[in-house]
Amino acid sequence: MSKKNFLLYATGRLVSLIGTGVQMVAIPLYILDLTGSGTVMGVFTMLSILPRLLMAPFAGVMGDRFNRRNMMVNMDYARGAVIFLLAALVHMDVMNITILFVAQAVISIMDAVFGSATMAMLPDLVPREHLTRANSIMGSINGFSMIIGPVLGGMIYGLWGIEMVFLVNATSFVLSAVSEMFISYSWRPQREALTLKRLFAEIKEGLVFTYAKRGLFYLLIFAMLLNALLGPLFSVVVPYILRKVIGFSASQFGYLEGFFTGGILLGNVVIAMFLSRKPTGNIMKSGLVIQIGLMFAMSFVLIPSIIDFLGGNSWLFFGVIGVFMLLMGVFNALINTPFLTNVQKLVPPEIRARTFSIIEVIAQIAVPLGSVVYGFLLDHVASHITYFVVAVVSLITTIVFVNVAPEESFNPE
Repeated sequence: MSKKNFLLYATGRLVSLIGTGVQMVAIPLYILDLTGSGTVMGVFTMLSILPRLLMAPFAGVMGDRFNRRNMMVNMDYARGAVIFLLAALVHMDVMNITILFVAQAVISIMDAVFGSATMAMLPDLVPREHLTRANSIMGSINGFSMIIGPVLGGMIYGLWGIEMVFLVNATSFVLSAVSEMFISYSWRPQREALTLKRLFAEIKEGLVFTYAKRGLFYLLIFAMLLNALLGPLFSVVVPYILRKVIGFSASQFGYLEGFFTGGILLGNVVIAMFLSRKPTGNIMKSGLVIQIGLMFAMSFVLIPSIIDFLGGNSWLFFGVIGVFMLLMGVFNALINTPFLTNVQKLVPPEIRARTFSIIEVIAQIAVPLGSVVYGFLLDHVASHITYFVVAVVSLITTIVFVNVAPEESFNPE
């Protein structure tokens, strides 16, 4: 791979992701300190997601039309400017929830533009044969930032308050932009004017291509279904079981979440060091089989009589669950990194940003629906039964996908 370009790209992402992780943890604490309202926190979360999803199709068109490096640089500088402004407003003691909400909506829109350029640009910087390794390195960077960012966020907010959090995050965006400016990247812009009619026509082109490319279409449908099954499982069901059923403390719960994130980091390191030249289909299939096997094993451990036998919220049982969380993180990486690599290989550069925006929208839309369904099940069905049912449905979904999807879904030429 082009070491200089990839190093600059990866360095920019590492710095900005750590800054984002710092703010991600501190903002909920700040809102709760300011308002004490869970509803306000929910609205803020919605404003972190919804504007990005609404903007994603349009951002995809931009990512296929304009210089992707310049889009990344401009969005990093713009987000840094907005967050520096928030720090100034806190310093002047004029910050309020309305300003924070408006700023978050604006940042969410810019996240969509940045994301469409970022995901589409990586395959332009890295030779095709090195994509798996490049994606595993980026996955490791994401995992590392998810560990160190929140830790720093809690410390910085506790010691110096939200103003310093904003300053750190804003600075991280500026440093990221500076790193990205030195990436050598050529681009031939489209000459045709972008009218409203042409905008929607190009969005439609992305949808038509995604449907027509059968290997890509099957990957997308499978990702949507698996995301709907497993996303809410780890964000709704598992926290419910760990905190309400087993009774682990908040700190123990945090450590267990850290085990899962650490597993993702470890899995990507394994791919980068040992598996980057292996067929992506073999890695993904192995990851799916072992992860679902771990889910069935964990569903057995979560049976109430087994929980009692292992001591409930004892440190022994904490260790057992910690091993499961770590291993599931490892094999989650062995699914996601090959999946991303295959999508990148299946999509030509001129339509890549639109395709990734479509994937993001479809995958993310399924998660809130799954969360509602799982919340309903937890109110009416024992949590360990809910977990077991999800494991069964995930197994059936995987079997169907492996047997029905064309070979290019697993090993694109």
